[in-house]
Amino acid sequence: MKKLFTILTVVALTTTMSFAQAQFGAKAGLNIAAVGSSEDGAPEDARMGMQLGGIAMFDLSDAVQLRTGLTYSQKGASMAKESGMETDLVFALDYLEVPIDFAFMLGDGGFSLSAGPYLAFLMGANAKYDGESENMNEDDDNFNGMDFGLNLGTSFLINEQILIDARYGMGLMDI
Repeated sequence: MKKLFTILTVVALTTTMSFAQAQFGAKAGLNIAAVGSSEDGAPEDARMGMQLGGIAMFDLSDAVQLRTGLTYSQKGASMAKESGMETDLVFALDYLEVPIDFAFMLGDGGFSLSAGPYLAFLMGANAKYDGESENMNEDDDNFNGMDFGLNLGTSFLINEQILIDARYGMGLMDI
């Protein structure tokens, strides 16, 4: 049985425009993801990718914010020859994610802690080995088309214009 353990370290620079209680912006960052498995086999290493999208932040109170959006996120795993494999192998999984995070402000300094679920839809799946790439989308049995998980994170808001965000996401579905 496979489990998805996704390590998302996101450094998001978000430019926001204020419309009453809502703020909207763009998001760009780095993704470091790994796929875990309960089956014995070669250890899997993290895969680095990018994260691009939009974010919407809604003030629910002075201390709580709802943060959502739509994000293109590159995830996957890699297995190196040194780990016992015959060749280097990389699984490249591209998702469209919809996070629903609640951010809890810590005082007036701009720091916050956030938590919430995410729903992700598989946009593309490729395997790269021996210098060749294989499209894994053609066979629906390879990967689940959806992922669901939980996000935990911390962020710092600078001048109400730039949001620096780091988070950890753990997938809860067998992908």
